[in-house]
Order: sequence, then C-alpha cells, then structure tokens
Amino acid sequence: MRYRGHLWFVFLLAAWMLPLHGLQAAGAQQDVALIIRLMGYDGGIHNFKNYVLRGRQQYYKAARDNFAQIHEIIQRLIDNAELTSEDQQALATIKAVVESYDTTLDRLAGLQAKGWRTEDIDRTVIIDDTPAKAALDALRAKWSWSDFDEMEFQLGYGKAIHNFKNYLLRGQERYHTNALQNLLAVDALIARQYSLPEFANPRLAAQKAINREGKITSEDQQAYNSAVRDKEERFRQDRAALEAVERVAQSYRNNLRLINKLIAAQRPVQQIDQTIKIYDIPAKQGLARLRQAGSYLFAPVTRGFVD
Repeated sequence: MRYRGHLWFVFLLAAWMLPLHGLQAAGAQQDVALIIRLMGYDGGIHNFKNYVLRGRQQYYKAARDNFAQIHEIIQRLIDNAELTSEDQQALATIKAVVESYDTTLDRLAGLQAKGWRTEDIDRTVIIDDTPAKAALDALRAKWSWSDFDEMEFQLGYGKAIHNFKNYLLRGQERYHTNALQNLLAVDALIARQYSLPEFANPRLAAQKAINREGKITSEDQQAYNSAVRDKEERFRQDRAALEAVERVAQSYRNNLRLINKLIAAQRPVQQIDQTIKIYDIPAKQGLARLRQAGSYLFAPVTRGFVD
C-alpha cells in the first residue's frame, strides 16, 4: 500500500497542547469521553507502556497523574443520576483495571531497578484489559459520538497505539492486525472530514457561516470581510490540525512494517523501541487544537459544523 508523503503544516501558539486537567466536563457523556482520552493516546496506558519500554520517570509520573484524574472522573460519574446500575457496574470494572495499572507502576520500578530485560518485565506485569474495554464499549453505546470522538477512541486505549505498543513488546500478529485496522479507521475518519465544505472550500464555507449567523451583514463590508477572513482562517487551522494527526497516524503505520522486519531479525525489544522514530508532538497539538471550543466540533448525526 502506498502512503501519502508528509504534509507541511503551521500552528498558532494557541494550538499548543492543552493540559487535560483544564478540560471541563458537562455531563456523563463528556466524562466518559474524558476517561477514554485519559486512558488512551498520550494518556495513562500509553505512558504505562512507555514506562515499561524505557523506564523513565517522566512516564511514571504522567501515568500516575492520568490514573488519578480517571479515578476522580469515575467518582463523579458514580454520583451522576444519568447512569443506570449497569453503567455503575461498568464503571466499577474500569476502575478495577485502572487500579491494577496504577499499583503495578511501583512494581515496574522495582523490576527495572533490578535490571530486568524489557521483555521479562512486560510478561510479569501483563494486565487483562478485556473487562475494561468491554465496559467502555457498553458505556459508549449509550450515546452518539462525533467523528472527532471516534478518532480519539480509535487512537487510544485498546486500539491503535495500545496495539502498536503491544506488538512492539510481544511481537504477536494479532496486535499488528488490530493496530493497522485502527489506524486505517483514523485515516477514513480524517478523509471524511476533508470532504466537508469547511475544508473543501473554506472561503465559501466561511461566507455561508457568517451569513447564517446573521450578526454581520454584507452591508457593513469591512466588518463582514474581516469576519469571513477570521472564520476561513479557523477552518484552515483546523485542517492543518487534522493533517498533523493524519501524518503521525501514517508514521505509526509505516513503523508497523519496520517492527515486523526487526522482529523477523530477532532484535531485542529495547533495540526495536530505540529504532522506532515517531514524533508525536504534532498530533498532540493537533488534537488539542481540534478539541478547543469553537474549533472542529462536528455533530454526530448531521456532521455539520457546530459553532
């Protein structure tokens, strides 16, 4: 399969990664979305896997912080009247798995201090994710989700990057297959957005958006043109953010093939990890940009732009 080349993109300083704890949840669905984000790409399990691979304190601290935030959100959800007893049971299941990861962090530190090989550490600290993944699926089934929410879900816990890390650690073909499937799903979600008017013809889409708002009419030509330019620039920045996520997802796909070659050459896990070069910061910045209020927020049913 041929992959598209790297795309050039520009971000304003405002698109820099927002701290997860700065996000405000406004209901049960938003809290579930936050759990998915905190467990997923650049979240708790991602940091946990990186700590297994590299033993750096930055990953230990990041994972511990992520797990603490997840516990807070779960407690908030437990008190939410929107949720049924089945939902509460699903939350309890997720909480138990997160606690297993959290308590295992210190055990990991001890094994690394003893100089254990990465492969042996991973085999010793394997945690069964099946109950938590099923519980998250059950909670997600309660609501409709935007393409952006689905994109974060496909990148995260139990999906693309989780499977990618497990393939690197364990070399089992099922992880390769699942990671590739998840990354292709992210590509398809992004491609669908490119066909929307906001990205296919941002100037015309900006004019229609300003006309629809009705706050500024074409009679005030200077103010109207300025508002259209601002809206058009927002659309262009959102597309640049999408392109950043797309580029990093493609980098993960390309590196799946490299991991496959290195596993076939019987290279040790640590050497494989050191060979893999993926620069995540553009995708992290892009996702932060896209989840900002007033940016890329698509309604799950109509897929129209939400202002």
